[in-house]
Amino acid sequence: MTTEEIEVRVWAIIVLTLCGILAMSVLAILGAVTFVEQDMTAIAPIDEAFLAILKDIMLLCIGAIGGIVGRKGAYAAVNAMKEDK
Repeated sequence: MTTEEIEVRVWAIIVLTLCGILAMSVLAILGAVTFVEQDMTAIAPIDEAFLAILKDIMLLCIGAIGGIVGRKGAYAAVNAMKEDK
């Protein structure tokens, strides 16, 4: 395998892993909100802390995925422009 093929496979594994973490976080939040009986007047403090942690994980994953995909996309665009010249 060439260096570029290895790099693409590593980035794909990273992106898929981060997408998996994001999907599990979303499912955990939906499960916590949908299937756990909540008081109608206020959310429990421990549930609020749990949701805040999951929200932070989701934001981190979304930012990382965007950065990785954006970097690879910009790199591919620059290479394509170089080849056109």
